[in-house]
Amino acid sequence: MSLLMMCLSLYLLIFVWVNKLRNGRHSDKIKESYFKKEDLTVKIIRKVFVITMLVFFSGSFQLFAQASEELSDTYHRIDLAIAAKSADAISKVLSENKNTSNYPFIENYTLKKTRQLIITDNLELARQTALAVIDNNLENFDAVELYSYIDKAILNQQAANQAAENRRRLEQERIAALNAKSKQQLASRGNYQLVNTASGQEVYLNEQQSSFSSKIWTIKLGLVDFVYQKVSQPDYSSLKYGLAVGANIFYPSERLIIGADIFADAHIVTLSTEGAFPKEQESASSLESDDPQEFFFSGRFVPEFAFADFSKYIFLRAGVSGHMLASNDRERTGSSESFIAPVVGIALDNIHFSEVQLRMFGDYNFASLMNDKISTAMEFGGSIMLPMAVNDKTKVGIELGVQDLLLLKKEGEMENRAKFTFAIGVGNVTK
Repeated sequence: MSLLMMCLSLYLLIFVWVNKLRNGRHSDKIKESYFKKEDLTVKIIRKVFVITMLVFFSGSFQLFAQASEELSDTYHRIDLAIAAKSADAISKVLSENKNTSNYPFIENYTLKKTRQLIITDNLELARQTALAVIDNNLENFDAVELYSYIDKAILNQQAANQAAENRRRLEQERIAALNAKSKQQLASRGNYQLVNTASGQEVYLNEQQSSFSSKIWTIKLGLVDFVYQKVSQPDYSSLKYGLAVGANIFYPSERLIIGADIFADAHIVTLSTEGAFPKEQESASSLESDDPQEFFFSGRFVPEFAFADFSKYIFLRAGVSGHMLASNDRERTGSSESFIAPVVGIALDNIHFSEVQLRMFGDYNFASLMNDKISTAMEFGGSIMLPMAVNDKTKVGIELGVQDLLLLKKEGEMENRAKFTFAIGVGNVTK
């Protein structure tokens, strides 16, 4: 700056002196000799002035770039200090730059970051940042006003938190007093007991309620169990009578319901047959003596599970099923040989309307893996249990059920075994 002023002053002095010579009373010879040299001198002065201006602006640009870089570094240090939540680091940055020409910019940037902290609800760090600005410049009234606002906001927030805590404590005391009073009343009656639930809560049950179980079970005895068999090739059908037993059990929980379907029956009495007799037989005695004798035995054990969040009644099933045959003439009847195979399926189970229980299922039987003459096998069934007597713990009723086994053979033949079961069932109360 000083060099620029000197150059400007010299240029002005020469310019004034030249004008005086032009307008003064000097002799013509002096003026003529002087003005001959003027052109060269003025050109030199002009060049010096231009060079001086170029040097000045170049130096000024370098100084401005250096100052901008230093200011940017200072801003970065403030950002790091705020990210580290260090009020001491912020105060140190302000103190180190207090006597620089950039300090007003640094102060404004710090207050800008303070306002951003208020927006993000970081009031305590915002208060400490504003206080750091005040400590380094007591005359910054914007910082003082901002600090006062933040301090009031913190006090209001603390008061609101304290009021909420008081309300929560009073509510807990009220609930505790009610629970103590209820426990005292129940204890005086003497017919309630304390039970801990799976979720950790404590509930009181009376003598009747305490007899209820979370398990759901049913056991049944089939006194009447008919099976109607139909074979397409040879054209043969039979009706048999037998006995059956079965059980269903479920263990429900908040997320998963696990259960099992168990069933077995035996058909050892043939009530009627049709087809598969030689045409030449004429007498009734010969027909009776040549009747094919066959016994059917079947059983299954199929675990089930359901996701309670999706549905408490839709179960996925996977287990094992077996169908056994005892025959003295299987060639004439076309009945399928014995097989035991895995099954998978789906069921609508554990459905209760009061104490009426309803269930249905459908399974795919992998009999083709065990019997090379069978291509496809499927099983279907359903039942309804009607209660006849119900007490606090158990119920007794009758169960009506139907089942069907469909066998498709590789030669295109088909065999179907349809069952109807009348059973006496016993189960627990599901209230």
